[in-house]
Parts: sequence; structure tokens; C-alpha cells
Amino acid sequence: MPKYRYIVINQDNRQLQGTIGAPDVNSARQELNELGFSVIAIEETAEETAPQGGEVVPTFEFAAIDKNQKRVVGTIQSPDRYGAYKRLIYEYEFQVEYVIDNGLPEAQKDAERKKGAFDLQTKLEEETMLTRKKETNEEKDLKEFEQQQDVLKAQIEFVLSKVKNMLDLYEKDMKPETKQKLRQYVEKILRIRSSTNLDYVRKSAEELLEFLQKEELFLYEDTKTKERTKMVVEAKSMMMQLRRGKTKKGLSITDELRKWRMDNIVNNPAPSGLNKFLDIFVSFLIGANRETPEIIGIKKDIAVINDQIWQYISLYFQSPNPEFKHETKEGLKRLWAEKKRLKKLLHDTERKVVDTQRASGVITGLEKLTHEIVSFTGWLLTFYLIYYFISIYAVSKDLGTVEIPGMFYIFRSGFLKYFLTTLFLLHGAMSVKINFFRKSEAATLIIAPTFLLSSLLIYLNF
Repeated sequence: MPKYRYIVINQDNRQLQGTIGAPDVNSARQELNELGFSVIAIEETAEETAPQGGEVVPTFEFAAIDKNQKRVVGTIQSPDRYGAYKRLIYEYEFQVEYVIDNGLPEAQKDAERKKGAFDLQTKLEEETMLTRKKETNEEKDLKEFEQQQDVLKAQIEFVLSKVKNMLDLYEKDMKPETKQKLRQYVEKILRIRSSTNLDYVRKSAEELLEFLQKEELFLYEDTKTKERTKMVVEAKSMMMQLRRGKTKKGLSITDELRKWRMDNIVNNPAPSGLNKFLDIFVSFLIGANRETPEIIGIKKDIAVINDQIWQYISLYFQSPNPEFKHETKEGLKRLWAEKKRLKKLLHDTERKVVDTQRASGVITGLEKLTHEIVSFTGWLLTFYLIYYFISIYAVSKDLGTVEIPGMFYIFRSGFLKYFLTTLFLLHGAMSVKINFFRKSEAATLIIAPTFLLSSLLIYLNF
């Protein structure tokens, strides 16, 4: 069959060249067009020739299946066999059967054709996996960097807002050179806060806080002892928070669990049974109810307050003088009062969300768990009752010389007697609550003690 050398353009606008076997030039052109190529030049050739002014590029014979599921046999030039295979995969989008050196003797070619391209495919898969692993690691590093950058930005914003409040509050009492210096620090941080050099941004913020701690800030220091001490306490607290944030790795465990629930439960229309089971354990850590952005925000504010409380406790024991100790205690009182306010706000917000869900007929996470328990205990009791009656029937019937297996004497087990009685009471109590008193908290206060008392009476008298 004649061979034709071609130059074509593929769908990615890349120029390709090679040879193809066909009965005539029109058939070769048509076959190339069917592959999605735009033919630039095509001519019959007896053998491969070297490019002008260059060294001979090896030629490889191949067989493959094209996108139209037609078998293609031809040759392709490449520095090596693996390079030829990759060109056929990526440039031509072929399913390659074999790639062999066109210069081999015919007998050896037959042997190579039978081997196929398995070794090349394995090599390509290994190379692809290594590339993906490298990309995954780079993406992970980038994600961690972005998280660290977000944490630092939040801390810088907090520091700047505190300094601004200090300036607004004490500007009239500050030395002119102190005000000028503070403004220079603030302007510098504002310029560099979006920089990717996180260490430089953090260091600049620390320099500002160190300035607040060391300098004589007020015009009349002897009459501003309280203000001076309060400012130093605030600066030390912010410094501790800034340095602790350096070692933090982005999202907390709670944030990770929230993200998992959002991806696998909330935004998944058909979560798997395993994910539903895992969500039960997640509920014990972050709560059974799905949190709104408002609730998440309040919880994060409480976490920040808790962190600051520990910082102030540490500062209290490091106090250099009574004034510093007193101001630290005052700061702790303010933080504690703010925490109590946030706790109450969280409780009221969660209650409002639960009431809204109940009014709209939405089942909360705790109610879903209760439904699952009722369903499970119901099936367990059904299985036991069937097993029990089969056992009674098998034992009570006269089966002649056939010996009854011990597994049919289940009704003699003391453990099962108490366990299944308790299970029955639990199933009954939860069923009554769900079906008749779902929205009544008073019913819960009656049903739960009744279940516990009934179970205790059974253990003592049964």
C-alpha cells in the first residue's frame, strides 16, 4: 500500500506531520479529514527522509484506533518510542495498539507488534500520577498559604482597629511625635498588608505593638498611669495573639467538621449511609442542628474571646506592678461580660432557628437521630419477636429423636430478658414523644423520667 507524507493542523491549532498508508492520495486526505485534521500538504513518499539541514529523526510504525473507531496504520517521527507514543495519545487522540521502530527487521517487527504498547501505557500512567501528585502538593501548599494569609489579615485588621480607637480616644493627650510615629506605622501596614511576604507583614505589626509598649506616649505620664497601663496591656495581648497565629494552620477542627458536613450532608441531595452515620458523631462535636452563618459567626466570636481571656490570665501572672495587675483584672472582667453576652445571644439565636424549623416542619438533626433510633429499635424488636416465637414453637413441638439446638433456648437468657425489656420501653417512650408530643418540651420532662423509673423497677423486681 502506498504511503503518503502529510502536514496537517489539529483542533488545537498545532501543526503535525507524519505518514499514513492509503490506496490513493484522495483516500489518505479523506482519512485525515475524518480525524478532524485540516490538511496543509500531502504527497506520496517511498521512505522517510531527513529534514533539510538536520539529522535524521527516527521513524516509528504504529497501529491505533481513531476517534471514529477506525483502525489507523502509519508512521510517526519522534526522538524515541515513548515520545512517539505520547504524540499519538495527546496530539492525535488515538488508542494505540503498538509503536515499533520502523528500522527493525520484519521478523522482529512481528514480535514487537504482538507485545503491543502495554509497557508504554504503564510508563505514561506512572508519569501522570507523579505529575498529579506534584500538582496536588502544590495546590495544598497554596491553600495552606492562603489560609495563613487570611488569618494574618484578620489579625492585622484587629490590630489596626484597636490602634485607631486608641488614637481617637487619647489623641489630645499624646505627644505630637508619638502620634506622627503611630500614623507612619499604620500607613506602612496598610500599604503592605496584602503582601505575600507574611513574615514581613507580621514583623511590621509587631514593631507597632512594641512601640506602644516601650514609648512614653502621653504628654503628662504621671497623670496618665491608668491609660498608659491599659494601652500596654492591650498591646501585649495583641502581640501574643499575633505570635500565636503564626503557628496556626488555617481552619480549626471545628471549621473542618463544618466544611465536611456542608459538602457531604447539607449540599448532598442523597448522602450515603456511611456519611449519615458519621454525621451522628459529628453532631456530638459541633451540634446536631445545621448552623446558620449567624450562629457560626457568634461561635467564632466566642472562640476569640476565650483566646483573649487566656492571654489576659497569662499577662496577669506576668504583671510587673500593681497598676498593670489591676488593669489586667479589669480587662478580664470586660472580656467575661462580653462572653456572657455572646453566650446569651447564641442561645437566643439557636432557639429562634429551632423554632423557625419546627414551624416550617423541618426536622432538626436531633429529631433525625431520634427517628433513626426508633426505626432501629423497632426492627430489632421485630426480629426478636420472630426469633422468640420460632424458638418457643421448636422447643414445644415433639420432634422425636432430633435434638433441639441451644440457639432455640433464647428465652432462657437473663441478659436478653432485661436488655429487650429496656429496649421495648425505650422504643415506646421515643415513639410516644415523636408521634404525639413532638413540639412539647414539657412532655420530654415527663417521658424521660418515666422511662428511667420503669427500667429501674424492672431491674429490681423482674
